[in-house]
Amino acid sequence: MSKKCVKCGHSLPEDASFCPHCTAIQVEKEEIRAPRRWKKKVFVIGALLVFLAGVGFAFSLYHKPKVYEANAWIVYPDQDHSYRLLVTYSEADALAGQAQGDRTDMLADGLDSALPCQLYVLNEETGEVDWEEFTEKVKSCEVETVPQENSKKLEYMEPVHDENFPNAAYVSNLYFVADTGSNDIFWKLTMKNGDTISLKTRLTIEKQEVVTYCPEDTPMETTEELNTLLASIEKEVSSDTPVYLYLPAVTYDGEITFGDHVWQIFGSTDGDATTTFTGTVNVNGKNGNYGIMSGIRFEGSSGTGLNANCFVLLSGCSFSGWGIAAIAQDGAWVSASDCSFTNNGTALKFNTSMAYGSNPSYLNNTFTGNGVAVSIDRLPGSEVLNFAGSIFSENGTDIENKAGHPVDTANAVFE
Repeated sequence: MSKKCVKCGHSLPEDASFCPHCTAIQVEKEEIRAPRRWKKKVFVIGALLVFLAGVGFAFSLYHKPKVYEANAWIVYPDQDHSYRLLVTYSEADALAGQAQGDRTDMLADGLDSALPCQLYVLNEETGEVDWEEFTEKVKSCEVETVPQENSKKLEYMEPVHDENFPNAAYVSNLYFVADTGSNDIFWKLTMKNGDTISLKTRLTIEKQEVVTYCPEDTPMETTEELNTLLASIEKEVSSDTPVYLYLPAVTYDGEITFGDHVWQIFGSTDGDATTTFTGTVNVNGKNGNYGIMSGIRFEGSSGTGLNANCFVLLSGCSFSGWGIAAIAQDGAWVSASDCSFTNNGTALKFNTSMAYGSNPSYLNNTFTGNGVAVSIDRLPGSEVLNFAGSIFSENGTDIENKAGHPVDTANAVFE
Protein backbone atom coordinates (compact mmCIF):
# COMPACT_ATOMS: atom_id res chain seq x y z
CA MET A 1 0.00 0.00 0.00
CA SER A 2 1.34 3.43 -0.87
CA LYS A 3 0.52 7.04 -0.29
CA LYS A 4 1.21 10.20 -2.23
CA CYS A 5 3.54 13.03 -1.27
CA VAL A 6 1.65 15.78 0.41
CA LYS A 7 3.59 18.31 -1.73
CA CYS A 8 4.55 16.90 -5.24
CA GLY A 9 2.10 13.98 -5.54
CA HIS A 10 4.64 11.19 -6.19
CA SER A 11 3.78 7.80 -4.85
CA LEU A 12 5.43 6.95 -1.56
CA PRO A 13 5.56 3.94 0.77
CA GLU A 14 2.89 4.02 3.48
CA ASP A 15 5.44 4.50 6.27
CA ALA A 16 7.53 7.19 4.45
CA SER A 17 8.23 10.20 6.62
CA PHE A 18 9.63 12.37 3.75
CA CYS A 19 9.48 12.53 -0.05
CA PRO A 20 12.73 11.51 -1.87
CA HIS A 21 11.69 13.61 -4.87
CA CYS A 22 10.98 16.93 -3.20
CA THR A 23 12.24 16.17 0.34
CA ALA A 24 8.95 17.35 1.86
CA ILE A 25 8.21 16.14 5.41
CA GLN A 26 5.18 13.84 5.38
CA VAL A 27 4.37 14.01 9.25
CA GLU A 28 2.00 16.75 10.36
CA LYS A 29 3.53 19.24 12.83
CA GLU A 30 1.95 19.37 16.29
CA GLU A 31 1.37 22.68 17.92
CA ILE A 32 3.57 23.12 20.96
CA ARG A 33 1.72 24.98 23.64
CA ALA A 34 3.45 27.15 26.17
CA PRO A 35 3.38 25.75 29.79
CA ARG A 36 0.50 26.97 31.89
CA ARG A 37 1.72 29.61 34.35
CA TRP A 38 -0.93 28.90 36.99
CA LYS A 39 0.80 25.63 37.85
CA LYS A 40 3.96 27.57 38.64
CA LYS A 41 1.97 30.00 40.77
CA VAL A 42 0.38 27.14 42.70
CA PHE A 43 3.81 25.67 43.38
CA VAL A 44 5.17 29.02 44.58
CA ILE A 45 2.15 29.66 46.78
CA GLY A 46 2.36 26.14 48.20
CA ALA A 47 6.01 26.56 49.04
CA LEU A 48 5.28 29.92 50.67
CA LEU A 49 2.51 28.39 52.77
CA VAL A 50 4.79 25.58 53.91
CA PHE A 51 7.42 28.16 54.87
CA LEU A 52 4.92 30.28 56.77
CA ALA A 53 3.56 27.21 58.52
CA GLY A 54 7.07 26.33 59.64
CA VAL A 55 7.66 29.86 60.88
CA GLY A 56 4.33 29.80 62.72
CA PHE A 57 5.12 26.45 64.31
CA ALA A 58 8.52 27.68 65.44
CA PHE A 59 6.91 30.86 66.80
CA SER A 60 4.27 28.88 68.67
CA LEU A 61 6.93 26.61 70.14
CA TYR A 62 8.95 29.62 71.27
CA HIS A 63 5.97 31.37 72.84
CA LYS A 64 4.20 28.29 74.18
CA PRO A 65 3.78 28.49 77.99
CA LYS A 66 6.63 26.66 79.66
CA VAL A 67 6.72 24.54 82.81
CA TYR A 68 9.63 24.96 85.24
CA GLU A 69 10.03 22.46 88.09
CA ALA A 70 12.81 22.10 90.64
CA ASN A 71 13.65 21.24 94.21
CA ALA A 72 13.82 24.41 96.35
CA TRP A 73 15.41 26.74 93.74
CA ILE A 74 15.35 27.50 90.03
CA VAL A 75 16.46 30.15 87.54
CA TYR A 76 13.55 31.61 85.59
CA PRO A 77 14.55 33.35 82.33
CA ASP A 78 12.69 36.48 81.31
CA GLN A 79 12.97 38.99 78.48
CA ASP A 80 14.87 41.54 80.55
CA HIS A 81 16.96 39.26 82.79
CA SER A 82 16.78 36.01 84.74
CA TYR A 83 15.43 35.56 88.26
CA ARG A 84 16.63 33.13 90.91
CA LEU A 85 13.67 31.80 92.90
CA LEU A 86 14.36 29.93 96.12
CA VAL A 87 12.41 28.55 99.05
CA THR A 88 13.84 28.70 102.55
CA TYR A 89 13.00 29.20 106.22
CA SER A 90 15.84 31.64 106.84
CA GLU A 91 16.20 35.16 105.46
CA ALA A 92 19.97 35.08 105.97
CA ASP A 93 20.29 31.96 103.81
CA ALA A 94 18.01 33.46 101.16
CA LEU A 95 20.02 36.67 100.85
CA ALA A 96 23.11 34.51 100.42
CA GLY A 97 21.35 32.73 97.54
CA GLN A 98 20.94 29.47 99.45
CA ALA A 99 17.71 27.47 99.32
CA GLN A 100 16.55 24.89 101.86
CA GLY A 101 15.14 21.75 100.29
CA ASP A 102 14.95 19.78 103.52
CA ARG A 103 14.55 20.85 107.13
CA THR A 104 13.98 18.96 110.38
CA ASP A 105 12.74 20.64 113.56
CA MET A 106 12.13 19.27 117.04
CA LEU A 107 9.03 20.08 119.08
CA ALA A 108 8.15 19.00 122.59
CA ASP A 109 5.15 16.74 123.03
CA GLY A 110 1.94 18.65 123.71
CA LEU A 111 3.11 21.88 122.08
CA ASP A 112 2.07 23.40 118.79
CA SER A 113 4.08 25.84 116.75
CA ALA A 114 4.41 27.62 113.42
CA LEU A 115 7.20 28.20 110.94
CA PRO A 116 7.26 30.78 108.12
CA CYS A 117 8.12 29.14 104.79
CA GLN A 118 9.49 31.91 102.57
CA LEU A 119 9.93 32.36 98.82
CA TYR A 120 12.62 34.81 97.72
CA VAL A 121 13.38 36.27 94.29
CA LEU A 122 16.86 37.48 93.41
CA ASN A 123 18.22 39.04 90.24
CA GLU A 124 20.35 36.22 88.81
CA GLU A 125 22.92 38.65 87.38
CA THR A 126 23.35 40.93 90.41
CA GLY A 127 22.18 38.76 93.31
CA GLU A 128 20.02 41.63 94.57
CA VAL A 129 16.48 41.18 95.94
CA ASP A 130 14.10 41.66 93.01
CA TRP A 131 10.69 40.47 94.21
CA GLU A 132 8.74 43.67 93.49
CA GLU A 133 9.46 43.62 89.77
CA PHE A 134 8.95 39.86 89.58
CA THR A 135 5.60 39.73 91.39
CA GLU A 136 4.12 42.18 88.88
CA LYS A 137 4.43 39.33 86.38
CA VAL A 138 2.78 36.76 88.66
CA LYS A 139 -0.87 35.86 88.16
CA SER A 140 -1.19 33.61 91.24
CA CYS A 141 0.90 31.98 93.95
CA GLU A 142 -0.25 28.84 95.75
CA VAL A 143 1.04 26.44 98.38
CA GLU A 144 0.06 22.83 98.99
CA THR A 145 1.29 20.43 101.70
CA VAL A 146 1.46 16.69 101.08
CA PRO A 147 2.07 14.44 104.10
CA GLN A 148 4.35 11.45 103.73
CA GLU A 149 3.49 7.98 105.02
CA ASN A 150 2.41 7.92 108.70
CA SER A 151 2.51 11.73 108.87
CA LYS A 152 -0.12 14.39 109.52
CA LYS A 153 -0.95 17.07 106.96
CA LEU A 154 0.60 20.43 107.72
CA GLU A 155 -1.91 23.23 108.00
CA TYR A 156 -0.80 26.39 106.22
CA MET A 157 -1.67 29.99 105.47
CA GLU A 158 -2.13 31.04 101.86
CA PRO A 159 1.08 32.77 100.69
CA VAL A 160 1.18 36.56 100.86
CA HIS A 161 3.82 39.24 101.06
CA ASP A 162 4.47 39.73 104.79
CA GLU A 163 6.09 42.92 106.07
CA ASN A 164 7.69 40.90 108.87
CA PHE A 165 9.88 39.49 106.08
CA PRO A 166 10.30 42.53 103.82
CA ASN A 167 12.81 40.87 101.49
CA ALA A 168 10.64 37.83 100.78
CA ALA A 169 8.23 37.80 97.85
CA TYR A 170 5.76 35.51 99.62
CA VAL A 171 5.44 33.89 103.05
CA SER A 172 3.26 30.95 104.07
CA ASN A 173 3.04 30.08 107.77
CA LEU A 174 3.08 26.34 108.43
CA TYR A 175 1.35 25.05 111.57
CA PHE A 176 2.32 21.78 113.27
CA VAL A 177 2.44 19.67 116.42
CA ALA A 178 5.11 17.35 117.79
CA ASP A 179 3.96 14.22 115.95
CA THR A 180 3.36 15.86 112.55
CA GLY A 181 6.10 13.92 110.77
CA SER A 182 7.20 14.78 107.20
CA ASN A 183 5.42 16.92 104.61
CA ASP A 184 6.41 18.02 101.13
CA ILE A 185 5.57 21.68 100.62
CA PHE A 186 4.85 22.59 97.00
CA TRP A 187 4.97 26.19 95.78
CA LYS A 188 3.28 26.88 92.44
CA LEU A 189 3.45 30.22 90.65
CA THR A 190 1.38 30.89 87.54
CA MET A 191 2.79 33.73 85.47
CA LYS A 192 0.71 36.16 83.42
CA ASN A 193 2.35 34.82 80.25
CA GLY A 194 1.07 31.31 81.07
CA ASP A 195 4.34 29.86 82.39
CA THR A 196 4.21 27.83 85.61
CA ILE A 197 6.99 27.53 88.19
CA SER A 198 6.93 24.73 90.78
CA LEU A 199 9.31 24.42 93.72
CA LYS A 200 9.39 21.86 96.51
CA THR A 201 10.81 21.70 100.01
CA ARG A 202 10.33 19.16 102.78
CA LEU A 203 9.70 19.87 106.47
CA THR A 204 9.98 17.14 109.10
CA ILE A 205 8.80 17.64 112.68
CA GLU A 206 10.13 15.18 115.24
CA LYS A 207 8.96 14.77 118.80
CA GLN A 208 11.47 16.10 121.27
CA GLU A 209 12.09 15.00 124.79
CA VAL A 210 11.65 17.72 127.42
CA VAL A 211 13.19 18.44 130.78
CA THR A 212 10.62 18.85 133.56
CA TYR A 213 11.09 20.42 136.99
CA CYS A 214 8.49 20.16 139.76
CA PRO A 215 8.55 21.58 143.30
CA GLU A 216 8.19 18.05 144.69
CA ASP A 217 11.70 17.09 143.54
CA THR A 218 13.46 20.42 142.91
CA PRO A 219 13.95 23.29 145.41
CA MET A 220 12.21 26.41 144.05
CA GLU A 221 10.33 27.85 147.01
CA THR A 222 12.25 31.13 147.14
CA THR A 223 13.65 33.60 144.65
CA GLU A 224 17.17 32.44 145.52
CA GLU A 225 16.29 28.79 144.90
CA LEU A 226 14.54 29.61 141.63
CA ASN A 227 17.48 31.67 140.36
CA THR A 228 19.87 28.86 141.31
CA LEU A 229 17.72 26.42 139.34
CA LEU A 230 17.58 28.73 136.32
CA ALA A 231 21.38 29.16 136.41
CA SER A 232 21.87 25.38 136.44
CA ILE A 233 19.44 25.00 133.51
CA GLU A 234 21.42 27.52 131.48
CA LYS A 235 24.62 25.63 132.24
CA GLU A 236 23.48 22.01 131.98
CA VAL A 237 20.53 21.94 129.56
CA SER A 238 20.97 22.55 125.86
CA SER A 239 19.09 25.55 124.51
CA ASP A 240 17.51 23.15 122.00
CA THR A 241 15.78 21.26 124.82
CA PRO A 242 12.39 22.57 125.99
CA VAL A 243 11.98 23.12 129.71
CA TYR A 244 8.71 22.52 131.56
CA LEU A 245 8.70 24.36 134.86
CA TYR A 246 5.92 23.82 137.42
CA LEU A 247 6.15 26.59 140.01
CA PRO A 248 4.77 26.35 143.56
CA ALA A 249 2.12 28.75 144.89
CA VAL A 250 4.66 31.18 146.40
CA THR A 251 5.66 34.82 145.90
CA TYR A 252 8.99 35.56 144.22
CA ASP A 253 10.59 38.94 144.96
CA GLY A 254 13.19 40.62 142.77
CA GLU A 255 14.09 40.37 139.11
CA ILE A 256 14.06 36.93 137.48
CA THR A 257 15.30 35.97 134.01
CA PHE A 258 14.30 32.93 132.00
CA GLY A 259 17.09 32.33 129.49
CA ASP A 260 17.47 30.93 126.00
CA HIS A 261 15.13 27.93 125.94
CA VAL A 262 11.62 27.01 124.96
CA TRP A 263 9.84 27.55 128.26
CA GLN A 264 6.52 26.17 129.43
CA ILE A 265 6.01 27.84 132.81
CA PHE A 266 3.00 26.80 134.88
CA GLY A 267 1.81 28.68 137.95
CA SER A 268 -0.25 27.02 140.65
CA THR A 269 -2.77 27.85 143.36
CA ASP A 270 -2.91 26.58 146.94
CA GLY A 271 -5.85 28.01 148.84
CA ASP A 272 -5.52 31.78 148.60
CA ALA A 273 -1.90 31.60 147.45
CA THR A 274 -0.97 31.81 143.79
CA THR A 275 2.40 31.78 142.03
CA THR A 276 3.30 35.50 142.08
CA PHE A 277 6.13 37.65 140.75
CA THR A 278 6.69 41.09 142.28
CA GLY A 279 9.83 41.97 140.31
CA THR A 280 10.47 42.21 136.60
CA VAL A 281 10.37 38.91 134.72
CA ASN A 282 12.57 38.73 131.63
CA VAL A 283 11.96 36.05 129.01
CA ASN A 284 14.83 35.73 126.55
CA GLY A 285 15.02 33.55 123.49
CA LYS A 286 17.13 33.17 120.36
CA ASN A 287 16.68 31.39 117.05
CA GLY A 288 12.97 30.84 117.50
CA ASN A 289 12.91 29.90 121.20
CA TYR A 290 9.92 31.24 123.10
CA GLY A 291 8.01 31.16 126.39
CA ILE A 292 4.51 30.09 127.37
CA MET A 293 3.29 31.26 130.78
CA SER A 294 0.00 30.33 132.38
CA GLY A 295 -1.74 30.80 135.73
CA ILE A 296 0.74 33.38 137.10
CA ARG A 297 0.10 36.61 138.99
CA PHE A 298 2.29 39.68 138.36
CA GLU A 299 1.96 42.24 141.18
CA GLY A 300 4.04 45.41 141.10
CA SER A 301 4.20 48.96 142.37
CA SER A 302 6.05 50.44 139.38
CA GLY A 303 8.49 49.40 136.66
CA THR A 304 7.88 46.59 134.19
CA GLY A 305 6.14 43.32 134.97
CA LEU A 306 7.01 41.19 131.92
CA ASN A 307 9.88 42.13 129.60
CA ALA A 308 9.59 39.92 126.49
CA ASN A 309 12.64 39.63 124.25
CA CYS A 310 11.14 36.77 122.24
CA PHE A 311 7.67 35.41 121.56
CA VAL A 312 5.74 35.04 124.83
CA LEU A 313 2.24 33.61 125.08
CA LEU A 314 0.27 34.47 128.21
CA SER A 315 -2.75 32.48 129.32
CA GLY A 316 -4.80 32.97 132.49
CA CYS A 317 -2.33 35.49 133.98
CA SER A 318 -3.03 38.72 135.89
CA PHE A 319 -1.10 42.00 136.00
CA SER A 320 -1.66 44.88 138.44
CA GLY A 321 0.23 47.93 139.71
CA TRP A 322 2.93 48.14 137.03
CA GLY A 323 4.21 51.14 135.09
CA ILE A 324 4.17 48.78 132.09
CA ALA A 325 2.54 45.43 132.70
CA ALA A 326 3.93 43.60 129.63
CA ILE A 327 6.11 44.87 126.81
CA ALA A 328 7.32 43.31 123.55
CA GLN A 329 10.80 44.58 122.72
CA ASP A 330 12.64 44.31 119.38
CA GLY A 331 12.28 40.86 117.87
CA ALA A 332 9.56 39.95 120.36
CA TRP A 333 5.83 39.51 120.50
CA VAL A 334 3.44 39.22 123.44
CA SER A 335 0.13 37.44 123.01
CA ALA A 336 -2.47 37.16 125.75
CA SER A 337 -5.75 35.33 126.26
CA ASP A 338 -7.98 35.05 129.33
CA CYS A 339 -5.74 37.52 131.19
CA SER A 340 -6.56 40.55 133.34
CA PHE A 341 -4.73 43.88 133.39
CA THR A 342 -5.76 46.16 136.25
CA ASN A 343 -4.52 49.59 137.41
CA ASN A 344 -1.33 49.68 135.36
CA GLY A 345 0.20 52.75 133.71
CA THR A 346 0.26 50.85 130.42
CA ALA A 347 -1.12 47.34 130.30
CA LEU A 348 0.16 45.92 127.02
CA LYS A 349 2.86 47.69 125.03
CA PHE A 350 4.40 46.94 121.61
CA ASN A 351 7.69 48.59 120.73
CA THR A 352 9.33 46.39 118.13
CA SER A 353 10.61 46.88 114.59
CA MET A 354 10.65 43.15 113.81
CA ALA A 355 8.75 40.22 115.26
CA TYR A 356 8.81 36.47 114.71
CA GLY A 357 6.34 33.77 115.71
CA SER A 358 3.58 36.32 116.06
CA ASN A 359 0.11 35.45 117.28
CA PRO A 360 -2.48 38.20 116.75
CA SER A 361 -5.17 36.78 119.07
CA TYR A 362 -6.00 38.72 122.25
CA LEU A 363 -9.18 36.93 123.22
CA ASN A 364 -11.25 37.30 126.39
CA ASN A 365 -8.93 39.64 128.27
CA THR A 366 -10.00 42.29 130.78
CA PHE A 367 -8.44 45.77 130.78
CA THR A 368 -9.63 47.79 133.77
CA GLY A 369 -8.42 51.11 135.22
CA ASN A 370 -5.22 51.35 133.20
CA GLY A 371 -3.76 54.63 131.98
CA VAL A 372 -3.43 53.03 128.53
CA ALA A 373 -4.81 49.57 127.96
CA VAL A 374 -2.97 48.80 124.69
CA SER A 375 -0.11 50.94 123.37
CA ILE A 376 1.21 50.21 119.86
CA ASP A 377 4.31 52.36 119.35
CA ARG A 378 6.01 50.19 116.73
CA LEU A 379 4.76 46.94 115.28
CA PRO A 380 5.63 45.40 111.90
CA GLY A 381 3.48 43.36 109.56
CA SER A 382 -0.19 43.55 108.78
CA GLU A 383 -1.64 40.84 111.01
CA VAL A 384 -4.84 42.14 112.58
CA LEU A 385 -4.80 42.20 116.39
CA ASN A 386 -8.08 40.58 117.35
CA PHE A 387 -9.58 41.57 120.73
CA ALA A 388 -12.76 39.49 120.42
CA GLY A 389 -14.36 38.90 123.81
CA SER A 390 -12.06 41.36 125.59
CA ILE A 391 -13.50 44.00 127.93
CA PHE A 392 -12.15 47.56 128.17
CA SER A 393 -13.38 49.43 131.25
CA GLU A 394 -12.40 52.71 132.95
CA ASN A 395 -9.08 53.08 131.13
CA GLY A 396 -7.63 56.52 130.40
CA THR A 397 -7.08 55.36 126.79
CA ASP A 398 -8.26 52.03 125.54
CA ILE A 399 -6.02 51.70 122.47
CA GLU A 400 -3.20 54.11 121.62
CA ASN A 401 -2.20 53.08 118.12
CA LYS A 402 0.72 55.30 117.10
CA ALA A 403 1.85 52.77 114.49
CA GLY A 404 -1.55 52.66 112.79
CA HIS A 405 -1.44 48.87 113.00
CA PRO A 406 -4.61 46.93 112.01
CA VAL A 407 -6.78 46.24 115.07
CA ASP A 408 -10.13 44.47 115.27
CA THR A 409 -12.33 45.47 118.20
CA ALA A 410 -15.66 44.68 116.57
CA ASN A 411 -16.33 41.90 119.07
CA ALA A 412 -14.78 43.62 122.08
CA VAL A 413 -16.76 45.36 124.84
CA PHE A 414 -16.11 48.97 125.84
CA GLU A 415 -17.64 50.15 129.12
